[in-house]
Amino acid sequence: MTSDGELERFQRWLQSRLADAEKIESKADRHRIMTSLQSAIKECINFRQSLEAHLVVEDPFIMRESPVRAVTEGEVRSTVSADGHCSSCNAQMAADLEFCPLCGKFE
Repeated sequence: MTSDGELERFQRWLQSRLADAEKIESKADRHRIMTSLQSAIKECINFRQSLEAHLVVEDPFIMRESPVRAVTEGEVRSTVSADGHCSSCNAQMAADLEFCPLCGKFE
């Protein structure tokens, strides 16, 4: 990101170009260029103000030194029926499901 000094320097350069644009003889060209430069200066000012507002707002993310909850391998267990078949419809049970994929009975 550019520093505040660079933005101020850029804004001053645009303002000097604006002063030079007043000397353009063609009224249409002068108006077009001056309008363009004024818009650029306004956007530069808006950007500087948004950067200043960004510095005031705190970071919404919280960094923790240790995890909130310790994850252990022993917590995750597979629930497989003893014979691998549904007690209701006798369909083959999947090892990672707690319900029968055919009839929907919860085991």
